[in-house]
Amino acid sequence: MEITDVSLKATNKLTSDYINGEQQALSFFHYNIHDKDVYQKRLLDLDNQEYPREELVHYLLAFNKQYGASDQTLANIEKLKDEKSVVVVGGQQAGLLTGPLYTIHKVISIILLAKQQERALGVPVLPVFWIAGEDHDFAEINHVYIEDKGNLLKKTLKHSMRTKEMVSNMEINKEACSEWIDTIFQTFGETQHTNEVLVFIKDALNKSRTFVDFFAHLVTTLFKNYGLILMDAASSGVRQIESSFFVQLIEQSKQLAEAVITQQQKVSRTYKKMIDVSEESAHIFYSHEGNRVLLERNAEENVFIGKQSEVSLSKKELVQIAKQNPEMLSNNVVTRPLMQEHLLPTLAFIAGPGEVAYWAELEKAFSLFGFKMPPVVPRLSYLLVERTVAKYLDELQLSIAEVINEGVQKQREHWLMTEVKNPYETYFENAKKEFEKIHKTLRENIQKEDKTFDEVLLKNRAIIQKQFDVAKKIVESKQLIKHEVKHVKYNQIEAALCPHNSPQERIWNISYYLNKYGMQFVSELLNEEVEFNHHLKVCYL
Repeated sequence: MEITDVSLKATNKLTSDYINGEQQALSFFHYNIHDKDVYQKRLLDLDNQEYPREELVHYLLAFNKQYGASDQTLANIEKLKDEKSVVVVGGQQAGLLTGPLYTIHKVISIILLAKQQERALGVPVLPVFWIAGEDHDFAEINHVYIEDKGNLLKKTLKHSMRTKEMVSNMEINKEACSEWIDTIFQTFGETQHTNEVLVFIKDALNKSRTFVDFFAHLVTTLFKNYGLILMDAASSGVRQIESSFFVQLIEQSKQLAEAVITQQQKVSRTYKKMIDVSEESAHIFYSHEGNRVLLERNAEENVFIGKQSEVSLSKKELVQIAKQNPEMLSNNVVTRPLMQEHLLPTLAFIAGPGEVAYWAELEKAFSLFGFKMPPVVPRLSYLLVERTVAKYLDELQLSIAEVINEGVQKQREHWLMTEVKNPYETYFENAKKEFEKIHKTLRENIQKEDKTFDEVLLKNRAIIQKQFDVAKKIVESKQLIKHEVKHVKYNQIEAALCPHNSPQERIWNISYYLNKYGMQFVSELLNEEVEFNHHLKVCYL
């Protein structure tokens, strides 16, 4: 396995400027991640904060043990009792088969940064992955992509939903999911690793009740040797620890909305706004009749109401719920980062490109509660290049940089025009021009004799011109068959590295690579020391 760095164009301007160290973007954050002593500064600031360490350890031990956590993970959890211990944290939704590759990249980022900073700082730095089990948008996690006969297909697991319940509570139809998994693996083809990987996945499925369980079992096993700590944002155990801060969020909901809007106004002078927020936003969800309802403040009546008027609660009632039944509440995109800061001594937050952009809108929200936003570190991104694809790149004289930043379409079209369509393109265009001259003379001569034939002649002209196009397509398609081998190479490069003109990490799933390279594949990636220099890690397999 060989890894090289390639510069990658960021699709989000704020994130791009942040990565490049532009002061305009950095001004929206409390720490400059480009400072050499940024983590030492953060460590000193964390000394002034108190965290519910004992309660966290109690919850995390119980949660991780149910998924068969390793002794190293359990030892890491115990280290949280040490007042000097800190965490590197990041989170993602509980995608099927772990979801797109970027989820794996994020976990690797958390583990590697924690390892590097523990060596540098001389204090326990623990890797924590926060499963976003409180999300209710099942459509975002219910599928993986496969390649079938050269086509990219989205394979969705069907699941009946009557309410907007949290993913953490959604029960899996194990029989349907098992059949879905078999369908996925049939497209991969059988290898020496297939049986082992299928046993691993089916075992995780059989032990699971919910989609979060399934995700947690898979991740726990894949990263069992690295001390990774899992927590579920929707766990009732977490909710109990969050209770007091939910009260603060409710009591200061007006100020919180104002803080976010004020910061957004500052950011939007230069960059695009990311978070949908209004002065009425309460930034808290309430569980009502199985549905997760986003609350808004009605200042005139001093009540909190559902966005579709599903429920109405006074501030006193909502505070009482936060104290007595916090499991009825959950966070949104604004309050989740704040809750994370309340719970965890966070040395660094590992973020995807979109998260970097929307966290820029939260600086004043953090300050409102006396927090400093932790250093926001863009996660590592890997591009997995198989030998066959690397060979095709060499043969077609395509560079990785141009493929990932420009795509394959431009180069493929140039090849089609120069080697496949020409000279036939010119032949047919010349023939159509010559025909038009002849037919124009025919029409003019006949119109001198009888103008009633004008419409018939124009129809005749259109039919013949269309036949030229039909013949041209037939010739080109036969030419393409002659060049099919080269055409397939372009298509396979595109499917492997930039499918649907998207980054590989947003489409493909880790199970394909496990099936082909074995269960140790993730460990091999993790054992490669890489630098957090914001470049794409091109990994030649």
